[in-house]
Amino acid sequence: MWELITKMRFYLKTKEKNINFGAKETIFISMKCKLFFLTASFLLVSLMQLSGCAGSSNGEDLEVPTNLPPICRDIDFVSQPDMREMCGVRKVHNRAYKNIPQQRYLIKPSETSIVKTNNKLELRFQMALPLTLEGPIVDELQFNQDKRLEKIKNSYDYHEIYTQGNKRLRIFKMGIPTDMGNTYNFCFRVPERKGGNERTRSKAMGNHIEAMTCEDYDMLLQNHSTNKP
Repeated sequence: MWELITKMRFYLKTKEKNINFGAKETIFISMKCKLFFLTASFLLVSLMQLSGCAGSSNGEDLEVPTNLPPICRDIDFVSQPDMREMCGVRKVHNRAYKNIPQQRYLIKPSETSIVKTNNKLELRFQMALPLTLEGPIVDELQFNQDKRLEKIKNSYDYHEIYTQGNKRLRIFKMGIPTDMGNTYNFCFRVPERKGGNERTRSKAMGNHIEAMTCEDYDMLLQNHSTNKP
């Protein structure tokens, strides 16, 4: 486009030099030149804007809430834009979309997901504070719109351990596979609540969850009897 404008500018200047028009004709040609350049500039800007829109057609500029209702989680908001408003999805019109939280669900436990924001990963359990995931996994999980529709097929191994004083310890290990083909293990414990009625295991998972090393997890399994539901 810029090459075409340059050639036309040169051509029109040459015509003005070689043709001896009157003053009125010269002014008329000058006005036509300005009109042409304004039109060409407008077309160039429009093409650049269209190019920018095409670059965001993969859904990177869509802000998908991290609390989507289950009915909305399997919807492709790129191919089905009419469903965005109903599910609370909005389009971000500036480069801030790089900081939009992106989410992928795990297959178990129920309602567990990983959220990526500003190159940081959080593991989120239902009704529990998020836990930060660190290490190579941060760079090996993808969160584009195609991957958002795929659940992460993680492993989940839960144990209830009873000490000699008949104290119950609840621990679990999660093996999280990445899009690079690697699997990383993360271990956690669920502290007992003080007071209150006995809760089922599913409700107990909603309590405060703490990270622990997988070495400590393995040691507890070796040194204590377990009841695995």
